Parts: sequence; C-alpha cells; structure tokens
Amino acid sequence: MKKKNLIIVNTYFQLMTIINMCLNNLKEDVNDLIVTDKSADMEEKINKLKEYNIFENIYYVKSKDICIDKNKVKKYLTYLFDRKKILTVELKEVYDYLYFFNYDLLTYCTIDEIAKKNKNVKCKKYDEGFISYLYDVKNNNINNIVRKLLLRKNIDRSIEAYYLYHPDLICYDSKYPIEKIKVLDKSDEKLKSIYNNIFNYTKDKIKQKYIFFEESFFCDGGKDVNDLELILKIAETVGKENLLVKLHPRNKINRFAEYGIATNKTIGIPWELIQMNDDFSDKVLLTISSGSVLASKLYFNDNIKTYLLFNCTDKMSNMVTEKYFEYLKKLENKFGLDNFIIPKNEEEFLKRLEKDKNE
Repeated sequence: MKKKNLIIVNTYFQLMTIINMCLNNLKEDVNDLIVTDKSADMEEKINKLKEYNIFENIYYVKSKDICIDKNKVKKYLTYLFDRKKILTVELKEVYDYLYFFNYDLLTYCTIDEIAKKNKNVKCKKYDEGFISYLYDVKNNNINNIVRKLLLRKNIDRSIEAYYLYHPDLICYDSKYPIEKIKVLDKSDEKLKSIYNNIFNYTKDKIKQKYIFFEESFFCDGGKDVNDLELILKIAETVGKENLLVKLHPRNKINRFAEYGIATNKTIGIPWELIQMNDDFSDKVLLTISSGSVLASKLYFNDNIKTYLLFNCTDKMSNMVTEKYFEYLKKLENKFGLDNFIIPKNEEEFLKRLEKDKNE
C-alpha cells in the first residue's frame, strides 16, 4: 500500500530538494505539499508546479508573519487559541508521514492536525543546506515541555529518518537512519527543465569576474561583521565594474547601489539553479561564510576559485565554529578543495586579490 506523505517547504532550496526527492526517493508514494510565504513569490511558483502532477495536492499557507514574530507570548497564544491563523488550510487526507526541516508553529500545528486522524503519524526530515551537516537540529526544550503539557506528539521522538545529499559529510552522530538524496546533476535535463519553468529562469550571463555572496548579517539585525566595508575594499581592488554582489534572498535593502556596485537581477532564483544552468569556471566566488559557494562542489563538482573570508572581518561570523571547520575538512577529503582559499587576514586577502586581478 502506498504511503501518504505531507511535506512542508519554506525556502527555494527546500522546494528544489523536495521536487528531486518526489521524483526519486518518494516516487512510489502519494505526496502532498504545503508551501509557505517565507520566500517571495511562492504562490506563483507553485501554480507552475501544478502543471507536473508531482504532488496530488498543493497548499499555499501564509504563515510568515506569525512564525517569524519575535514576540513569543503572542506566538504561543496564537498557537493555543487561534491556530487557523497559522495553518490556514484544511487538511482532509490521512497522512502516514510529515516531512519537514523547520521547527516552527506551522510544523507544530500541522502535525497536531494530522495526528487527529492518525495518531501514529511519523516524521522525516530533509536536507536544508550545510546547517543540516553541522548540527543535529532539534526542537528546543521549552517547546518540548509546552507540547508535553498540552499532550501533543513529541516531534523528535516521531522522526524515523533524515534525508541528505551527502550522508558522509555530517559532523555529528545522528540518532536517525540516514537516507541519501540523488545529487543535483547538470545533465539531468528533466529535473532542470522543471526547475527552470517553476523559477522562471532565463539565462542572464554574469559579465563580472568576481561574485560576492551577501549573507543575512544585515537583514537579520544580527552581529555586525562589517561586510560592507570589506566589499567596498574588494571593489576598489578589482574595480567596481568587475564585481557583482549576489544579494541575500531575505535582504530587502540594496546597500550597494549608492556605491555603484552591481547586484544580481535574477531575484527569486536559487543560486544552485543558476549554477546548474551555466559555467562559472572563469569566475571568482567570494563570501564570508555563506554555504552557497559550496554548491560548486556539493552538487556539480565544478572547479571555481573561491575565497572564504571569515578571517577578514572585525568580528567572526556566527557560522564559523569548530563544526564548520570539521565540515570543510570532510569536504576537502571527499572532493578536494584546491580552489578554495582561506586568507589569514584582510591584508593577505587583498594582496592575493591584487595578484589575481593581474593574472
């Protein structure tokens, strides 16, 4: 008997991964999809996705404002007394499994709802980029206590498996069985065609040699690592005309326009898809600690010169931990990272950049 799955997706990369899984790992199951508004224009994307009959039912849920609200009291009161503001659709099916990555109010509401019809429903998690490999992300203790008091299902204890692209790269002892996802492949024309249509991809050749990947430091209001100051020095070294900044998807403010630095025009298209369609071997990728630059190795085994610049800022990125270095070491052992450069400081980096420019 076919399994009936409900899958929650919040980001572009999650959507890419789940489509891939449903065409491969879960192709014998019946799959329904919940897509949220946490990423821009998701409703438009799922309207195109419906053309392919990969999912039996697709639900669009506007839960972003509540799920990201920093007022925890307000969030929990909504969860307790007005749950229809979170799970805004009616789920009529009986599900065997819930697939998710994010522990948030929507996940809680969804499993509570489907458990009414199947108290034995189980959970499975799936890959969300390199954070999935650094830490065994779990529900926090407060949420577990609240759910226990409310006689709700313990989500972590209900997890049966974890789906990852590269199970051999995890930096912790997983208590769940690991299932392998088929790695993205430039030669997979069927999958690429589906992605291109859903994300409205059109090839926009990047003319600049240097591509800097902005991170969420600014838009999340977190630690100030002075990334703008570093980017301006890069522009001065290589020339503004040779530098493109790929804006972080959640950043609504372009900090670079006033300095005459170009930014990406392809908004709403994941970098993994852009790289799946093009050859960037003549480019140089730069970032402080973004996992996006690792796509060249993780999915396509491309050899692109890449600078990781976490030693070149006044404050260290929160992502750079012992686990981060362990992960890079595993990457090096598996793929080789000859083209990945980690300068010891800003001075060394700018000297190398000056030398690269003249090569």
